[in-house]
Amino acid sequence: MDIFDQPAYFKPTDPKGDVFVFGKGPQLEETDAQNGVARVGGVWRHPDYFHAYLQSAEILVNHGVQHNKLDEISLPAFYLQRHALELLVKRLLSWLYEYAEFRAEAGHDCSGMPSKKQKQRFTNSHDISALHVDLCASCEHFGFTAPPLELASLVQRMKSVETTETWARYAQSNTRDGAIISHVEQETVVPIVDLQRDLEFVSKKIVSRLDLEDTYEQELYDHWANAAHAAGHTG
Repeated sequence: MDIFDQPAYFKPTDPKGDVFVFGKGPQLEETDAQNGVARVGGVWRHPDYFHAYLQSAEILVNHGVQHNKLDEISLPAFYLQRHALELLVKRLLSWLYEYAEFRAEAGHDCSGMPSKKQKQRFTNSHDISALHVDLCASCEHFGFTAPPLELASLVQRMKSVETTETWARYAQSNTRDGAIISHVEQETVVPIVDLQRDLEFVSKKIVSRLDLEDTYEQELYDHWANAAHAAGHTG
């Protein structure tokens, strides 16, 4: 089936960022609500994972505030926030690493950036501090504007809460030498509301949206597009 044989349903744009650019038909919207089912993917409704986790965290935190349940929702809410932040950092890194690939195709020497370890971290690591360091190093290497300081501050605040990368997911984890780390032996204060506020602020400042061009991601995209064009990618 041709892509244009499948109907696309427009929906109002979310000012905070869209999980889906297109909506569902009115009848399907109604029946899905009645049946309690969700639909993800397909030709017109590929999800934006970053905004999906960002919005889910917002909904959960707002619920915690309204019903005095912040303690109860703190772990899953923090996990959603943390994963959204990781996705954001990797989203920016993807523009830079593809920029390097296009530059290499155009005959420039980009053998040193990204390195093999950086590529492995991008694919396999959840260490937001290390990934943020890679982001800053890549921008400096290519002579691009450094990421906003608010992003670095948020990464540091997230890392100060968790004892390990899986702190919010499991009660304990194992070190490489086999030692067991208990994640909540001592009380941890999680500034869940402030983290959500700051995450939304950083998103607004960094992530490109249809109604706003002056963002950090748009700047990286412009570099990416120029490199793609120079490498002969015109589609």
